[in-house]
Amino acid sequence: MPGKAVGRAAVELPWLCPRTDSLIALADAPATVAGLSAADPALAVFLLRFAQPASEPEIFSFAPGAFLSAILPETASAFLGVTRAGVLPDSSFVLGRVRAVVVRAAEIATALADATRLAPAAAAAAVARLAPLGWYAVAAVDPFAAADPLGDSQFAEAPDAVQTEVWGLDHASITRRLAARWRLPAWLATTISSLTFPLGVATNLLVHRDLFAVVQLALLEAEGEGVRLGLTHGAIRGQLLDHLRLDGAALKRIAGEPRNPSSQTATSGLDPDPHRVPLVRNLLRLAGESRRRNGPSLVMRLEDHIDTLHRVVANLGEQVGERLRDAKLAGLAELAAGAGHEINNPLAVISGNAQRLLRTEPDSERGESLQAIVRQANRIAGLLRDLMYFARPPRPESHVFSASELLLGVRDDLAVLATERSVRFDLDGVPADVWLKGDLKQLRQALGAVVRNAIEAAPAGGWVRVSCTAAEHETAPAIVVEDSGPGLTAEAAEHAFDPFFCGRTAGRGRGLGLPTAWQLVRQNGGDLRFHPTDGGATRFVLTARRAVGYDVLPLRSA
Repeated sequence: MPGKAVGRAAVELPWLCPRTDSLIALADAPATVAGLSAADPALAVFLLRFAQPASEPEIFSFAPGAFLSAILPETASAFLGVTRAGVLPDSSFVLGRVRAVVVRAAEIATALADATRLAPAAAAAAVARLAPLGWYAVAAVDPFAAADPLGDSQFAEAPDAVQTEVWGLDHASITRRLAARWRLPAWLATTISSLTFPLGVATNLLVHRDLFAVVQLALLEAEGEGVRLGLTHGAIRGQLLDHLRLDGAALKRIAGEPRNPSSQTATSGLDPDPHRVPLVRNLLRLAGESRRRNGPSLVMRLEDHIDTLHRVVANLGEQVGERLRDAKLAGLAELAAGAGHEINNPLAVISGNAQRLLRTEPDSERGESLQAIVRQANRIAGLLRDLMYFARPPRPESHVFSASELLLGVRDDLAVLATERSVRFDLDGVPADVWLKGDLKQLRQALGAVVRNAIEAAPAGGWVRVSCTAAEHETAPAIVVEDSGPGLTAEAAEHAFDPFFCGRTAGRGRGLGLPTAWQLVRQNGGDLRFHPTDGGATRFVLTARRAVGYDVLPLRSA
């Protein structure tokens, strides 16, 4: 988001969207919601906005059975239906820094509350975790802009000025606006909106002065140990210690040493963004309807909703596996690039010295041994070249070409191999007017590797079929490669894209064909997947970017 608009966009957020696991728990496991809110600030804010609070004097907690209300899942479902805004990025530099500070601050706030008995420990920890509400909001709008103030050399001295310059509004201003617009409880809103003021100035603005002192001191200490976020820029440490009747030594003893910095709870492995998980919204809606229809006595069971959730998890199992596979391959590529470079240097020294000795070696037996060293060194060098190509392929030279040019080129490349192995190679419908964008040479190499595997897997007299499906509305045409071979075992399917994995017992290759094909397709904006079939055929699907708009017009008219 450009310039100073990010701060204004942050205060216009309708909500912070809880994680997928939090929303599922809201629907079918309300007893676990309170624990999840400690690790999910978006869920904590949602509950404080919409769950029924306890009456006096227990203003810091929720009413009994508040999480069983039909309002919570219905409200979450409604928000999911009308906006995709407010999702906290699962992997964010700035949120990592913020979490480290608030986790430590919650530890210190809990210890201070227990030691002084001036505020409820659970409330102090909750306020500490939600103190960076403005940071959360800006990160949900633009995580890159959220991190910009931390890189400014003036941030430590004037955090509010730097944030205003970068975001258009400083953190405290964003927090005050959101606390008011979202109608957060007064004990929370007045505390997190006043943390940049000294205790003496903030006193007249607060609902609970002792809670403010505990939280502000905890945040001040946590920022001092880690990253300064400007949350307590105006705080006066001595004033807080006097109010809490503590000294520096007592504070150090109470705060103790930092414990495990991670407050994340175990998750199901689903995508944390609920907009990417099918049926979450329906699960919330059904939970609300069931609670209204059947009453709180049936909420904890929710048999029908649990069945629905199980179907969702089953449908997403493949997607989760693909995400893990992609992350694994990306990690292997980085490892291969580093290892290949490190191995290549000593290998060159070994090969060079062996060749030098070979030129002057009079003994034939020792000469044969040196020749064997040179041959094996060359073999390793070839393997390293293939490995480096998988790890760091050349940058693609993108241009527009027809799908038929790609398919016919691969057929021409492999027609001889198919004939030699007595395998019928069919192109099942070559589209006449489907245009792709990418590096034709790289995509031809990638598709060729998949088709070559299919030809080698098919028995004599078998077949390989390549087809292309591309409806007008599809942005990624699919090229399907099928063969009549024996198919992939479960182990082979799991490791098909792993470097050096080869399912053939005879004629074993290096096992870099499919991994390299995957890498080439991905860097050209497409994807390559193995798709199990019920009919026994082995099927791989390669998707590529469709060329649209002005890129295609001159080619169609040519």
